[in-house]
Amino acid sequence: MSYGKAHLEERLRRILAEEIQALEDPRLFLLTVEAARLSPDGGLLSVYVEAFGDQEGALEALAHAERRLASALGRRVRLRRLPRLEFLPWNPEP
Repeated sequence: MSYGKAHLEERLRRILAEEIQALEDPRLFLLTVEAARLSPDGGLLSVYVEAFGDQEGALEALAHAERRLASALGRRVRLRRLPRLEFLPWNPEP
């Protein structure tokens, strides 16, 4: 992976973490954005999150807020094509 892609993924992760924190959904309380991985073609951003409460409820809340979060990304990052967001549970490898 190139430095540019890793830098972009980290920037997208930080922006999403800030935007998720601004959402007023109780299901997203104590949620951490652990990683963001951009697909090779740049069309999909897989966002890995860890919820310390209800993981399924948090993923549902994020799916519901996907358009709002994508819009926030579009305002804060200049990309040729805005990636589609996919929220997945964080499973660190042992």
